[in-house]
Amino acid sequence: EWSLEDYCTVRCKASKGGGGDKRIQFTLPSLIFRAIHLCRVYHDLREEDEKWEKKVTKILQYINSLLSALVKAEYWDLSLRLYLQASLVCDAMGISNAETVGYEFMSHAFAIYEEEVSDSKAQLIAISLIVATFERTINFSEENHEPLRSQCFRAGSKLLKKPDQCRAVSLCSHLYWSGKNREGAGEPLRNATKVLECLKKAVRISNQCMEPTVQVQLFVELLNKYIYFLGTGCEEVSESVLSQLVGKIHEDMPGLESGDITKQIVKHFETTLRFIESRHQLTF
Repeated sequence: EWSLEDYCTVRCKASKGGGGDKRIQFTLPSLIFRAIHLCRVYHDLREEDEKWEKKVTKILQYINSLLSALVKAEYWDLSLRLYLQASLVCDAMGISNAETVGYEFMSHAFAIYEEEVSDSKAQLIAISLIVATFERTINFSEENHEPLRSQCFRAGSKLLKKPDQCRAVSLCSHLYWSGKNREGAGEPLRNATKVLECLKKAVRISNQCMEPTVQVQLFVELLNKYIYFLGTGCEEVSESVLSQLVGKIHEDMPGLESGDITKQIVKHFETTLRFIESRHQLTF
């Protein structure tokens, strides 16, 4: 009874527009999260309520209308984040049209990213959120999953600054390793070839950085990526690849200017080497 009452409250408040363009950045997100909570309530009651899926679908449609109001008011960052949140919720509900609705939410998030996010720092944050969200979904078919993976990769490789490109492309490697689609029945993709392709692309991008300190910092970050995939069974990542990257870092490290950033890089690298020695019994 209480959930039905709350649902009516959400619809009533939303129909009033949330209090104008200046206030909806505060009012609509709270309504959206309340609606998300109701979706979960109905999902938990699915054994007792045969109409639960219809109710969840209706609420998701209403969430979409609330998000449209935020977009219309040009709250781009907030809208993007909430579209991604809605996509995750839709995916978790397991309704029959989860892929269609979830794809729509993801498409809206991508559209905002491509058309409205112009600041380079904000772009890296946005594409990182999109990749992280997409990695957690399980209800996309390969027909839709593959284009979205590719879209994430292309978006990351087109960022303005080389360090941002490197980090975004290396992040996309996780989509090909721990990402899941419907055909895999919840099992990770484990595409080692594509993982290595992403990591090699990231290394090439880092080699194009003009600032030595930034370049070495990226090498250390990528070394940690390689270690992660080696530790999770990625066959394409070999000890020789690690050795080459470690050697490159050793070679470039002495040429860095002294300073706090360099100290942080050195400490990060030394910690990484100790981890390799302790977990993989490798010494470089």
